[in-house]
Amino acid sequence: MLKYTINLFFLVSSICVIAQSKPIDTKPKDTVEYKQAYGLRVGVDLSKPVLGLTNNNYSGLEIVGDYRLTQKLFLAAELGNETKTKQEQLGPNYEETTTSPLYNFTTKGSFIKLGVDYNTYANWYGEHNSIFIGTRYAYANFSQTVNNYQIFNTNRYWDTDDFSTGSTTAEEHNGLSAHWIEAVLGVKAEVLPNLYFGASARIGVIITDKDPDSSRFNNLWIPGFGKVTDNSAFGLSYNYSISYFIPLYKKSKKEKKKTTKEPEN
Repeated sequence: MLKYTINLFFLVSSICVIAQSKPIDTKPKDTVEYKQAYGLRVGVDLSKPVLGLTNNNYSGLEIVGDYRLTQKLFLAAELGNETKTKQEQLGPNYEETTTSPLYNFTTKGSFIKLGVDYNTYANWYGEHNSIFIGTRYAYANFSQTVNNYQIFNTNRYWDTDDFSTGSTTAEEHNGLSAHWIEAVLGVKAEVLPNLYFGASARIGVIITDKDPDSSRFNNLWIPGFGKVTDNSAFGLSYNYSISYFIPLYKKSKKEKKKTTKEPEN
């Protein structure tokens, strides 16, 4: 019994000596590694279905999405289809009044927008919100039907109460297109896990567009861009989106390198 006790004593003593020979780390390192989710976020623009329910002359659907490339940079895209019927009358500054519109038209077609978003918001731990700026290159393919129109003539001798009749036969122009770029400012907030609500405002500038063959009318409205005004290539649009984030993988969050100043001699 004494022999086993002596052997056990020497074994415990050896373990204590080996343990004391290792330096004690008084500043333990944090072993918790924070990883951020990367993946695809897809959703729809809520403003277009709502506008379609409240306006019988409009229908549209837009799918929105983005893919996270880095901590701050996202590849973004929008794809949609719109149909709008609109009539134009002379402005309020015109002295005469009329019961008939100057012209009535219907535009329908599809559009796609591709670009990038940059998140300027510094999230706290566990947050996934963004305040972003971005840019888009957009293309639309559409048709325009002039349903009816009247001829505006400043000489009202023959038609004192109305315009001269132009045509009531619909003229359809197919194969129209437009290219433009957009500057985007928006926000996206996570309201539930992986569910985001977003809003954005856009200023677009038309690069080029193909007008109808007829010289009587230019492009009056472009899907994805909106109303086209005379002598101006600019347009303003907006969207309100709801989207869901599909995580595909995770990456460790990069920490900013700390710079230490050397003591001056």
